[in-house]
Amino acid sequence: MNERPKILCVDDEQAVLDSLALALRKQFAVTTALGGVEGLKALGTKGPFAAVVSDLKMPGMDGTAFLGRASSVAPDTVRILLTGLTDVSSAMAAVNEGRIFMFLAKPAEPYRLIKALEAACAQHR
Repeated sequence: MNERPKILCVDDEQAVLDSLALALRKQFAVTTALGGVEGLKALGTKGPFAAVVSDLKMPGMDGTAFLGRASSVAPDTVRILLTGLTDVSSAMAAVNEGRIFMFLAKPAEPYRLIKALEAACAQHR
């Protein structure tokens, strides 16, 4: 039996984390973290993860800062950014700088998120 790939979801809203975990738990082993600081701790203590999904807009440490630091803590973990439609230019800049593998507009349809994570896990291998 194959193990499900480990995924870390980071957001500043518990309800969003709960819905992500519910949508992804059949295909992936999901760990959630409330905000960037908790996300960095999880990367260091609960990994390794195949991929990390992070919200862009978070207080204290936004998603691009978190994913930038995540690349130092867990360089082999593939990074995906979730962003609102108004933040697409920021997400594109992060993609162009090489900090993230891809971005998805929120609210991300579960099917699209699963496909993005499958691609990320393939990239991780």
